[in-house]
Amino acid sequence: MGSFSGICLELGVGIAIGMLAGATGTHGSARGRMTILAGVIALAIGFLLAGSADVSSPAGAFFCLLGAVVACLVASDVVSSAGRREGSGVGALGFLVSLVALVVVAIAILVSPAVLLVVAALAWLGISRRRRAQRKHAGLRVLR
Repeated sequence: MGSFSGICLELGVGIAIGMLAGATGTHGSARGRMTILAGVIALAIGFLLAGSADVSSPAGAFFCLLGAVVACLVASDVVSSAGRREGSGVGALGFLVSLVALVVVAIAILVSPAVLLVVAALAWLGISRRRRAQRKHAGLRVLR
């Protein structure tokens, strides 16, 4: 399988790839295509990075793919929602998400286990956004 820090490195690089792809703020079918693109790129990079991360190639590719898909879905949801609320482009928020992706890569390289904090933050953000959307739709159903 590989070392724990190597797996965290692969996961961190995948999260950064997914955040960069999600910074576009696409939604609908374009979001799905962007997620697939991020997954393919992460799969290739995870496979290539596996040797230097001391992880087996399939495991490295899997963890990188997993991080990219989850991060792309969460980041694109956040950016597109903010763009709808503001009514304008998502350029500034996309830029900030890209800067955060660079910070995630730096964390993955320098302190690999700290990537688990980024994973926890992404999970919390995704779950809280899902709950908020369900409460909003439940309130709209009452109005019928």
